[in-house]
This record gives sequence, structure tokens and C-alpha cells, in this order.
Amino acid sequence: MSKTQTDDAEDIAEAGPAEKQRDPAVDKVSQALAAQIHAFRTAAGLTSGVLAKMAGISHSMLSRIEKGTATPSIETLTRISLALGKPVSRFFVDQSERHDCSFVPAGEGVTVDREGSSYGHIYRLIGHVLSGNLSVEPYVVTLDENSKPWSTHQTTGVQFLHVLEGKMKYRYANRLYDVKPGDSLLFDPNAAHGPEEVLTTPVKFLAVFFNIRDFS
Repeated sequence: MSKTQTDDAEDIAEAGPAEKQRDPAVDKVSQALAAQIHAFRTAAGLTSGVLAKMAGISHSMLSRIEKGTATPSIETLTRISLALGKPVSRFFVDQSERHDCSFVPAGEGVTVDREGSSYGHIYRLIGHVLSGNLSVEPYVVTLDENSKPWSTHQTTGVQFLHVLEGKMKYRYANRLYDVKPGDSLLFDPNAAHGPEEVLTTPVKFLAVFFNIRDFS
């Protein structure tokens, strides 16, 4: 008997009792595992026969795994992961679980009152993260003829700025940047920063604030 046949036999022997009396929890994991392997294989453009050969297992064994009727051993699962170029842990990510996704149609969003609002800077929130340790706040900020300079702002985390429309002089610490559409800045906002002079109006820029949430 070949090594592949021996490994398959061990997998079948291991899976056999589980198939006769499948625990609902085990069955759920097997089905999720089957779906993930199938999704990765098809995304890679591989037939089941080719993947089976690359992993050193039989085609029939891989078919049973992808159908959720056989639970592979750790060794077999490792072979499949190496053949697909994916870590084994990726097979156990349930894509049906909730993952954050925020969609805001063009021109929409929520106008938010922030510290800069008193200077005539209009902040339109265009997304949000609902969970996790990282807080991400993307805004489209608009400055018009009534907006005042505000280059002494200081905050925490990391800030990214990308100019969409108009021209302005933007200060960061002791540096002054002439920014125009297409220009970007990524910086530590602990230093004083902000628009120092509006050169053409309106000025619109994307400002994204990144911070670690404090759950204490």
C-alpha cells in the first residue's frame, strides 16, 4: 500500500466513527472546513484532482473532505494548506460570521461636530468600525471662504490626509506644506498640525483618524 493510501486509510478510520454518530458541533466545523478548502481551491484555479496530487492525497479523499463527509487528520490538513499556500488557521475562519463593512453612497455621510467645527471646518463622517481594538474614523473635511486657519490641533494615534479639491498650506510641527489635489500626508498627530492658509476654495480633503480603543 502506498503512503498516500496509508494516510487516506488512517483518515478514513479516524473519520469513520464520527460519520456514524456525528456531533452537531463537529459537523458544523467539518462543513465550514469543507467550504473553506473548496473556496481556496477554486480561487486558485485548481481542480480537485490537481490539488489532491499536490497535497499527496487521493482524489476521492479530497472529494470527501470538500463534501464534509470526512474529517482530515492534522497531517492531511497541513498538506492541503501547504499545497494551497495558506496557513492552516485560515481554514477555520467562518466567513458567515459578522465582519465590519461600512458603505456610504457618494455625497452622503453624517456631519459631525468636532473641535475644528468652531473654526468653520465641516466634518462629514463617511464610515465607521463597529468592533475591535482599532478605532478608524474617515471624514471628508470641507473648508470654505468662512473657514478660519487652525494649525495648532493636537491629538493621539495616527492621521492620514489626502487632498481631494482646492489648495492650502498645511502645517505639521515646524514644517509647512503647500498641498493640492492628489497630495497626501501621514503623520503622528501629537504634534501641532492643521490648515494654516486656504489658497483656493472650497478645499476638500479626506482625513482618517486611527486610534486604539481604550476598554479600561
